[in-house]
Amino acid sequence: MKGLWIDAGNDPHWERLEKHQINRVYFPVSDPVADVQRRLADARGRGYVVGLYSAWNWTGYTGSGADYARATHERVKLIAPTAKPSDPKIMLDDETHDPDRIIQMLNEWRRLRPTTDTAWTLESFQGGWFAPGLVEALVARKVRVVPQCYWGNMVQVCTLTAARDLTKRGVPDSLITPFYDAADLPVGWDGFAFTMGRLPWP
Repeated sequence: MKGLWIDAGNDPHWERLEKHQINRVYFPVSDPVADVQRRLADARGRGYVVGLYSAWNWTGYTGSGADYARATHERVKLIAPTAKPSDPKIMLDDETHDPDRIIQMLNEWRRLRPTTDTAWTLESFQGGWFAPGLVEALVARKVRVVPQCYWGNMVQVCTLTAARDLTKRGVPDSLITPFYDAADLPVGWDGFAFTMGRLPWP
């Protein structure tokens, strides 16, 4: 699996995606609804798996974990009113480091979308605050954890140690998928890449 976040306001650069063997694309829910719908349809027509992403600190998505889940849900309803469990997929970006808030977010999200294929991304090496209840919620709610294997200045983080930081806290390895810097994708990479604008070209 090679998933890529498409930068806000952009259509996919299909030649660039083909060069890097991307096979799924995620669009921001914050873009105009009609634009996102068109991009989703275009990507599906080209054989791509499609998804949407949101972030807890965007205007209109702040508040409690449940507020963030509800705001994303309402936006997804506008973009994809006939959504299927795996189309579009959803990635939630919440980096607040608050286990109670994340549990609240997961519970509310699953109340609203019990079967949607969902991932949650956060920075690497955050396992220290993963309370047992959070791990239990991730497993019970069937939510994939996507550690960002880069710092804010885009210095690369070892994917193995990032994953082990989570498995040591009890997160099943099968629920962990790395998030790579698209500017520095390793040979044989599998997971998500941030973002299209950072993919090397030509």
